[in-house]
Amino acid sequence: MNKIRLLSIGTSGITDEEAVNRIIIVNKFCLAFSIALLIIAPVVGYFVNWKLSVLIPISVEFVINGSVIILNHYKRHRTASIVLYFLQCAAIPYFGILLGRLLQLQFTIVFMIAIVYLIFKETTLRKIALAAALLDLAILEVAYYFSGKDTQSALPISYNAAFLIHALVIVSVISLIILVSKPYVKSNDTNAELKRANHFIKIFVAQVTHELRTPLDSIHQVTQLLRKEVRKNDHLKQIQPLLDISFTASCDARNIVNNVLDMAEIESGKTPGTVNEAFQVAPFLEKILEVHQVIAQEEQMKLQLYMEMPPVIISDPLNINQILTNLLANAIKYGLKGSTVNVEARRRDNSWELKVSNVGPGIPSEKIASIFDPFVTGKTGQTQGSGLGLYIVRSKVISMNGTVQVQSKPGGYTIFTVTLPLIEGRLRNLSKWNEEGENSADNRIDLSNIHVLMAEDSKLTALLLIRSLKEMGCKVTIVNNGLELLLAAQKGYPDNCPDIIILDCHMPVLNGEETILQLKKIPALSNIPIIVTTGDLFSDMLDRMLAAGADAYLKKPIDHLALQKTISLYLKKQH
Repeated sequence: MNKIRLLSIGTSGITDEEAVNRIIIVNKFCLAFSIALLIIAPVVGYFVNWKLSVLIPISVEFVINGSVIILNHYKRHRTASIVLYFLQCAAIPYFGILLGRLLQLQFTIVFMIAIVYLIFKETTLRKIALAAALLDLAILEVAYYFSGKDTQSALPISYNAAFLIHALVIVSVISLIILVSKPYVKSNDTNAELKRANHFIKIFVAQVTHELRTPLDSIHQVTQLLRKEVRKNDHLKQIQPLLDISFTASCDARNIVNNVLDMAEIESGKTPGTVNEAFQVAPFLEKILEVHQVIAQEEQMKLQLYMEMPPVIISDPLNINQILTNLLANAIKYGLKGSTVNVEARRRDNSWELKVSNVGPGIPSEKIASIFDPFVTGKTGQTQGSGLGLYIVRSKVISMNGTVQVQSKPGGYTIFTVTLPLIEGRLRNLSKWNEEGENSADNRIDLSNIHVLMAEDSKLTALLLIRSLKEMGCKVTIVNNGLELLLAAQKGYPDNCPDIIILDCHMPVLNGEETILQLKKIPALSNIPIIVTTGDLFSDMLDRMLAAGADAYLKKPIDHLALQKTISLYLKKQH
């Protein structure tokens, strides 16, 4: 315990782990040098007949070396490390010249160079320390060169005595190297274990996400289909509130899964992509607020939208959707019951601002700098969160060349402001899907007589996708794998050739990538648009499928409106 306290002198009140480790290392070296001096000094003194030219410098070195711990105690950490290092830089050439070539102290310079990076953090100090060590080496080599073959030292000392002193110095230096290297070897072992554990965690998360994806996709699709049926049948209006809750819960679950997948993409080094297109601002934002209105009502809260925007802008609607969804989720989660969450979209010259504000407990000033870091939450016993939402918001905003800022007062408003480049669009830039609007009578696009060939090995997912596509007016042919899809596509040519192909990434017999490569080799089928459905963004499978020739992809769970829009877009391009 006393040893631990001695090594920790000067570390109290310091929270920076790296700084604490440097202080402990300096203390270790100080103690080790002191012990080495206590062992070597009597031996050297005995063989040189207690000459003052040896005893006085050793005593001075011992005292100055001991002052290092005192300096650390008084928080003079930088001075302590400088004294420790340059004291040895002065001692090495002195004793090297005094005791002669028999000692060969050049090897100690290697040790001095090695510890530079352990005790100094500043680049300038490291450069000066390296220069001092190299200067020591030059001084010793020049001194030994001019001494020629003369092995005698400045002091009378026998060969055997010099050999013994040399051996003691070697043992001391090796002991110091072991002292330094041991914790770093342990740290490396620990890092290897942590990397291994992190690898298994990633596999676990990937598998769990994959297993959740199919039932979550099914729940979301069933909810969307039921909502459509309710809108058509007035007798079912009484279950509308329950469906709204189910739809909101499935949207939240999809958002969590999307955040996890986006987190995996960012962690793997992929930059979130942007796909700019024209869309109508008002119906787009109103639809997002409509989805969150159900949750707000459960918390006795209101959502209010203010807009001063051009009717049409060109940006990435999917990214903006995710940004606003995460900000709204946080605003509702941490807002006071009975309060109003305000959403503002305003033009600011060549940019536009999207503000989300609420009234709540606020964010402590010391936490504002870290709230955009992953897994940072304000959860309490009543409020839970994954801590990924704001991290994803920042990543998406940066990918769109924008900025995000937050202002918060305890017990007052918390305002998140996203600033993005403004590119104003025109109505003629809108696709057919945009012109009809998301709030049309039944949110449908007329895809009558469009033949869709689909490969999906999950029967439940296939059943729901078939129903969704038929709701759009499509004629659907379903197969179980890539090989069956190739056979069906060739069999239908030319009278019943598919207008669009939808396939999953992972399929038995022939997977998505191999299927696309085979399709592109058949001239009659090579121009058919291919949409990939996947939730596997942890691997490079999606990149390989897009490289093989896929035109677009949809994340699972699949949103019906996104599916409609994608089919319409690529059929339009084809024609």
